[in-house]
Amino acid sequence: MLKGIITLLVFQFLGECLAKLFSLLIPGPVIGMILLLIFLILRKSSFPSLDTAISVHLKYLPLIFIPTAMGIITQFDIIAKEFWAIIISLALGTILALAFSAKLMDYLTIRQEEKS
Repeated sequence: MLKGIITLLVFQFLGECLAKLFSLLIPGPVIGMILLLIFLILRKSSFPSLDTAISVHLKYLPLIFIPTAMGIITQFDIIAKEFWAIIISLALGTILALAFSAKLMDYLTIRQEEKS
């Protein structure tokens, strides 16, 4: 498990370094997750200690939503002022994500059938 946690921290560190070095607007941990994804795709598998570390962290995932809920409560006046912009962007983003996911599934299904 220690190897898995160190792997997660190394990729987060690399993401933070890239974000600071190139003054990117994307947060370092997000860049680190993308780098980890690329690493796992190239490796074509995970390893047990990383799986264990991730499953332990996933148990505590709901705790991440507490600061978000507090942000909504403390910034209620700003949210109320920008309510329609938030609702429209959420609706459009959801529709785009659903359309993209449906098209991707259609493409992957056709590709899988062609292989068979």
